[in-house]
Amino acid sequence: MGYSGNTDGLQRAGEVPSDAASPGPADAVDRRKHHRDKVLKSAKIIVNHGQTVFDCLVLDESPAGVFIDLGALVALPPEVTIQFASGATFQAERRWSAGTRFGFEFHGPQVISRETAKRLEVIGQILNSQGLPAAVELLRLAQFFDNPQLRRIAEDAATAHARLQGALHGQEIIF
Repeated sequence: MGYSGNTDGLQRAGEVPSDAASPGPADAVDRRKHHRDKVLKSAKIIVNHGQTVFDCLVLDESPAGVFIDLGALVALPPEVTIQFASGATFQAERRWSAGTRFGFEFHGPQVISRETAKRLEVIGQILNSQGLPAAVELLRLAQFFDNPQLRRIAEDAATAHARLQGALHGQEIIF
């Protein structure tokens, strides 16, 4: 954990977490490795192997983790699964907590659930049968499963596709 004030990892009144993921005072030194983007996303915190699920709001995110608000005081275990509304799922470790707010660090790559794998397979079939624009539109609707790399690949492919169409129709000079 990021500090040693207590053994359960919950921040107590008057304690100041030393972890870099803490929201701390504005003049505190930010030691994060990744830039955090402010967002407002719906997600679920899953614990006890799926037996307990808490709805939450993601307030900011980075490739390394998220800052969430559960809206209620809840004692969470140190390790949880976070599933975004888009289907993106990550194993995460609680780094700090303050009231209803928590900071989590992702462990490992995005977990592809069976449901997400099925959705990706359907989009792959649409890519083959209806073409790139239809597949990219479905990926956009799915918010690219909150995967920045998938977003970049799809957007680059869509741009290349549009340029190729322009070149083949004489709208873009290629020689």
